[in-house]
Amino acid sequence: MNTPATALAWELWRRHRLRLIAIVGLVLAFALVYPALCTLAGFNPGSPDALEEMVKRAGLINNAGQWLQQVVQVLYLLFLTCGPAVGMVLTLLFVTWMFTFTEFDPRNKDPMTFPARLFTLPVSTPFLFGWLFLGGMTAIIVLYGCWVYWVPQPHVDIFGVYQNCFGWMTLLALAQGIVWALAAWPTTRMVLLMALLFCFLGSPAQRDIFESPFVLPPLFVLGTALAWAGLHKMRHGQWQGWPWPWPFAWWSGRAKMRGPKRFASPAQAQLWFEWRRFARRLSFYAAGLVLVPVAIHLLVRFVAGLGPMQDDTVLGFVVYLLFMPPALFFCFAVAPPQTDLPFVMNRPLSNGGMMMATLKAEGIGALFSWLVVLAALCAMPLLGVFQEVDQFSSALAQHRAIILLGVMILSWRLIAVSLGFTWSGKRWLARMPFWLMLMAYLGGVTLAMLAADDATWNSFWRLVPGLLVCLVVVKFLLAFLAFRLCLKRGLLAPSALQAWLAVWALLAATLFIPAAILFHDQPGFLPLSLGIILLTPLARIGFCPIALAWNRHA
Repeated sequence: MNTPATALAWELWRRHRLRLIAIVGLVLAFALVYPALCTLAGFNPGSPDALEEMVKRAGLINNAGQWLQQVVQVLYLLFLTCGPAVGMVLTLLFVTWMFTFTEFDPRNKDPMTFPARLFTLPVSTPFLFGWLFLGGMTAIIVLYGCWVYWVPQPHVDIFGVYQNCFGWMTLLALAQGIVWALAAWPTTRMVLLMALLFCFLGSPAQRDIFESPFVLPPLFVLGTALAWAGLHKMRHGQWQGWPWPWPFAWWSGRAKMRGPKRFASPAQAQLWFEWRRFARRLSFYAAGLVLVPVAIHLLVRFVAGLGPMQDDTVLGFVVYLLFMPPALFFCFAVAPPQTDLPFVMNRPLSNGGMMMATLKAEGIGALFSWLVVLAALCAMPLLGVFQEVDQFSSALAQHRAIILLGVMILSWRLIAVSLGFTWSGKRWLARMPFWLMLMAYLGGVTLAMLAADDATWNSFWRLVPGLLVCLVVVKFLLAFLAFRLCLKRGLLAPSALQAWLAVWALLAATLFIPAAILFHDQPGFLPLSLGIILLTPLARIGFCPIALAWNRHA
């Protein structure tokens, strides 16, 4: 490297090149394809109230058509309304995290460790701070400008606060200040980061406060000062944390792993270990991200005497609650700690036993997370009128039960089908869940485009049963080969295989029975049944013990 700035740029590119390419591709896709999708659906992104137009067009969907076409069209309208804003928020949040310049440290299990190797570069602390701080601000401004000026942004009041470039710059300054200044206090750092995220995501509900000129500028200056002091102290080793008796330290991943003194079997011990290792933390994160915003808004409304939320704000809040568990489970599925398995591989248990314990712990975490979401949804009418939500959900009134069961099982499935990739120990395989999710997203957009035209949809619909039958046959063939190899090599006990097949049949029946009750007399019942069989994980579960054995004995 000719200059230190080139070395820092190469370090940033080496770590995040695939993610940066994905961001550029996402922005270009929205800039080039999104207007054509709006024209195809007859949706006007420049309307004064995009949510009202979405609800109006959802009510015009032909109820005499096929039920799957109706569901796809409603979801397609939701994507056209919220897609650009959600894409902008997610990519800007990623850039904010990227310029905190943290990484997972396998030695102390800290997911937000600042790499000490940067302090060995022959540069001064002001230069290092200036490059990270100003580089981050420049990236925020450029990415924000691309989203605002290249991509048509539908007018949705709840997303109006997020279209403030200085707000994003303030978020980056505060994130850098908290991460760097509290490097020696990881628990306090995580609590403050979650509080910062809560306040930022909940800013549309208190728009007058966050749009005040006396709020963002002082916070920006405070974040800048904390970031400078934190980076300077870290480089000179002047931050030394002290133990603090947290009142709820028993749920933290850093607390002592207290549990029963004796277990009835190694399988029960492994189940407790997997629950303690990550499933419990995942459940508490879901509870915090779901219940805390609702509790804060309830407290602010009834204590401060504020009026009810607007209809579109309540609708956005409901979408956030329903979106949070699947997004959180997917982030945990591809998180770096999931690939850190040296201690796990030393456990005195077979590969199949580890797999079954992990699946059980994930199932308990998913059930707990969705119970929390349902409790939060029950409290939402206290915040405002549910008129917009009722109008939007009326188009899916007959399908609510199976959709709710589907998203609950889907949340658990996101981690279950990723185990084989993360347990392989190969970095290129560990990235596969992300690319599979991207392919599924592109497939959903393609399906929505087909649903917009009745003639094209009918032609495609005639091919669906045969295609799904072929996929089901391939799925069962791969599952047979995987489980046969596991039994032959002794990676999976016959009793564990029988238990998983029973669980698989139960999960499939949980979705199939409501589908049979609702859609048994409709032409799409056969494709729906085959889709349920495909979505219930079987073959990739069979490859999990093989991947773990590959990593364990490599």
